[in-house]
Amino acid sequence: MSQITSPAATAADRSLEIPSFFGPNLHPAVARLVGGRRGMVDGALPPALFVATSALAGTVVSRPTAIGTAVAVAAGTAVGLGIWRLLQRQPLKQVVRGFVGLTVAVVFVLLSGEARAFFLPGLWVDAAYAALFAASVAVGRPLAGVVYAALFQTGPAWRLDRRLRRVFAAASLGWSAVYAVRAGTQWVLYREDAPVLMAIAKVSLGWPLTVVAVAATLAVVRRAVRTRPTDAAAS
Repeated sequence: MSQITSPAATAADRSLEIPSFFGPNLHPAVARLVGGRRGMVDGALPPALFVATSALAGTVVSRPTAIGTAVAVAAGTAVGLGIWRLLQRQPLKQVVRGFVGLTVAVVFVLLSGEARAFFLPGLWVDAAYAALFAASVAVGRPLAGVVYAALFQTGPAWRLDRRLRRVFAAASLGWSAVYAVRAGTQWVLYREDAPVLMAIAKVSLGWPLTVVAVAATLAVVRRAVRTRPTDAAAS
């Protein structure tokens, strides 16, 4: 027996459908999360230069001098990226956000006198996100669904479907695991006092892992949305 679907339900289903993640261009969801391809560079370059400069300078000068030089190089790079974007008349939001994060990291370094402290703020942020995503599932408000609705402006349609709520709960636990892996890896390397490996982990577990996580989230949500009418009709 066929099921009559209300116009509101049909509109809700369509509002949840989004273009395919895969393609020649960066998906808009990923672009919003990481600031586009330029945002990836803006976020990765200053930390990479900080670690490289600190390691190289540390072989010829004292540790405080090496750290000071690394801080100057990283800060100068961030300022240079901002000036370049300004000259190109491009948005500065990602640069400003990165500069604020860089400033906090530099404060940690200057207070501790250790290069590894550069990555402590990011470590604690990742740990907080891991806990937040897990807690959102525990209270019945999976954060992945909230973020999805905000990115694609779908509204609260997903909350009306029990199956989608379960999908977003699973996705939220997946994102919690992603952030937990980042924080856990950085913590182990921090304890080993391995700032070079921390920099490598920050980049490799940063936007590449975000791309994979977003792709997986979109894939399961699109599958759930597209198969829901069939499942409903068969019931």
